[in-house]
Amino acid sequence: MTDATVSSSAAPQVLAWDGPTRLFKWALVATVVSAWVSNKYGAGNVAWHVWNGYAVLVLVVFRLLWGLVGGSTARFAGFLRAPLATIRYGLDLLRGREAHYLGHNPLGGWMVMVLLGLAAVMGLSGLFNADTDRMIIEGPLSAKLSDAAVSLAHRIHHQAFDLLLIAIVLHLAAVAFHSVVKKERLAPAMVTGRKPARDYADMAAATPGSIGLAIGCLVAAGLIVWGGIWIAR
Repeated sequence: MTDATVSSSAAPQVLAWDGPTRLFKWALVATVVSAWVSNKYGAGNVAWHVWNGYAVLVLVVFRLLWGLVGGSTARFAGFLRAPLATIRYGLDLLRGREAHYLGHNPLGGWMVMVLLGLAAVMGLSGLFNADTDRMIIEGPLSAKLSDAAVSLAHRIHHQAFDLLLIAIVLHLAAVAFHSVVKKERLAPAMVTGRKPARDYADMAAATPGSIGLAIGCLVAAGLIVWGGIWIAR
C-alpha cells in the first residue's frame, strides 16, 4: 500500500482512538485554555479559575485510570516504550525510516506522559497556591502551609503552567510535522478517531473501551479528587 493510497480520503478507515479518549483530550485542551483565560481576565471571578483547577485534576486522574482499563490505544501498556526503543524510533524518524503507529508513536507516548505530569503538577500546586496577601486567590489547602511553602506552591504553579504551554507547542509542532511532512492525517484522526488502514507497528485497528468503564473512571476520578481534598482539609 503506497503513501498516496494511505493518504487518500477514499482509503478504508480503522478506529485509532475511541470516544472517551478523544473527549478527554479535547476536554483537557478546553480546560487549560479556560484556566489561562480565567487567570488573565477573570480577576472578578476567582471561582472560575479554582474550578478549572479541580477539572484539570479530575481529568488527569480519569486519564490515569483510563490508561489502565480503556481502549487498546489508550492503555499505557499499548504505547509506552522502553527508553532505548524510543531513542531508536527517534533516530529512524530522522532517517525517514520510522515505523507507523495506529496509536501514539514512542515519542508521542512519552509526550502524553509529560503533558499529564505537568497538568497534574499545575493542578496539585494550585490546591496550595495563594496570592501574597491571601485576599484574592487562596487554594483550598493553602491554610495547611506556612507562608514560605505557599509562596513555593505559587511559583511551582506558574512554572508548571509555563512548561505545560511549551509542551503543548511542541506537541502541536509534532502533529504539524507528521501531518505536513509525513502526510499522516493526524489532525482529522484526533476528531474522528479514525485513520487510514495500513500496516501499523502496534495494531491493525483499535479496540474501543467500554462506555460504562469510562463513566466509572470519571466518577472514581471525581471521588478521588474531592474526597482527597476533603480528607486533607
